[in-house]
Formats: sequence, C-alpha cells, structure tokens
Amino acid sequence: MRKLAFVIGIIGLGFLVGFLLNEPFYVESLDGLIVGDIVKIQGIVDEQRRFGNGKLLTIRNISVFCECMDDYAGLDVVVSGIVEKFPQDLRVKAFSVQILD
Repeated sequence: MRKLAFVIGIIGLGFLVGFLLNEPFYVESLDGLIVGDIVKIQGIVDEQRRFGNGKLLTIRNISVFCECMDDYAGLDVVVSGIVEKFPQDLRVKAFSVQILD
C-alpha cells in the first residue's frame, strides 16, 4: 500500500513540475487560447473593481483576477497568470502583478 501511495505521489509531482515549467508567453487577447495556458499580459490597467476576495483588473480588454489589495488603476503592469474558464468567458488568474516604471 505504501509503494502504491509513493508511486502516485511521484506521478503527481511529475505533473506539477511539468505544469510549473511551462514558460509564459505574451498575449494581446485570449482568442484561440485554451484553459491552462500560462500567459503574460503587459499594459495599463483600464479598470479595477473589487471581486470577491480580490480584484478584477481590465488590461486591454482582458479580464484579470488577482488576489491582491494594492491599487493598480492607471498603472503600467505586467501580469503572469493562467487562463481559466469562468461562467461567462475566459479570464486570467494572476500569479504575479509587477508594476513597470
């Protein structure tokens, strides 16, 4: 039983490492992307509003959800995240938000 749990754990770690090693790529829109793609978005935050326990940012008509408390409205940022399916459409769930000078 322990060997089976060990094997399943190793396989799970392999999938996790493979998932985390995907290099993000810059996108202009979410057209043609699938759920699970890791992307980067650069631009000025056009709109920001509270959404649940985080904020919903709009960058070049792309919706980005981040679990953050900082204000990014009007700032030039780079967002790294993963494409996720929400009830209405595709959105990006942010891993990190960096402010550009």
